[in-house]
Amino acid sequence: MHFVQSCAAKINLSLRVTSVRPSGYHNIMSLFLRLPSMETLLISEAESGDDVRVRGMKIEGENIVARALSHARSAGFDVPPLDVEILKTLPPGSGMGAGSGNGAAMLRWLAGSENDRAWRDVALRTGADVPFLFSGLPLARVSGIGEELEPLERLTFHVLIAFPDWSVGTENAYECLDLYYGGAYPLNEAAATDEADLLYRRLRDGERAGFLPNDFAGALMDRFPGYSRLFALFEDAGSHAWGITGSGGAAFALFREAPCPLSVSWPRWVRQVVSVDVK
Repeated sequence: MHFVQSCAAKINLSLRVTSVRPSGYHNIMSLFLRLPSMETLLISEAESGDDVRVRGMKIEGENIVARALSHARSAGFDVPPLDVEILKTLPPGSGMGAGSGNGAAMLRWLAGSENDRAWRDVALRTGADVPFLFSGLPLARVSGIGEELEPLERLTFHVLIAFPDWSVGTENAYECLDLYYGGAYPLNEAAATDEADLLYRRLRDGERAGFLPNDFAGALMDRFPGYSRLFALFEDAGSHAWGITGSGGAAFALFREAPCPLSVSWPRWVRQVVSVDVK
């Protein structure tokens, strides 16, 4: 018997890096918006060992689902041998936390209705975006390295997400960010918090927000000028707000009413477009 578990993803309505910890991890201030049911896990019990397989695209390095299982067992939870197949639809290196969504879905399936500190610690050890996706919150102000979540009242939008034919690895993105700013980031934690709160109120109240704040955007737009073309397309289509999600490379736009994706003249280097309602 297979158990079917849906996997969420996220977009960053804002993303500021405020400092670097002695450990090398970066502190952030961000608004995370949950995107439902983007990928799927097929889970079944096995006689021995773990087999985590990916269908849909190639994933490099250790799979985050295997990491989640390992951390859950190390924390003392009784996790039986499992066979897990991941049905992937979102390209890696998109900044949407798709891999983290896979890991969070695995932990959510194991934890059931439990959401205590021990499970949240496992989620954080699995990956920085995992605590938010594990939490089930529709929207949150996220700080620290991803472990500090402040729930916010949900926002309702239609979201278009464009995946260009380039991708950005998270580790390399932070290295590039450090070089771009020389370690002196535009906003400290207090200023970034004020900015995030103001942006949330504007979106909640229906104000047009335009280009959304993201510290990665400057370096990415210098490296990939195609972003500017995507943003112009979003604006011409009547978007309420637009930006780059996470550390790149997907670009997204928020709409009050769903546009027809075929009405947009997508460049040839856009390999995939996802259209989703967030309610």
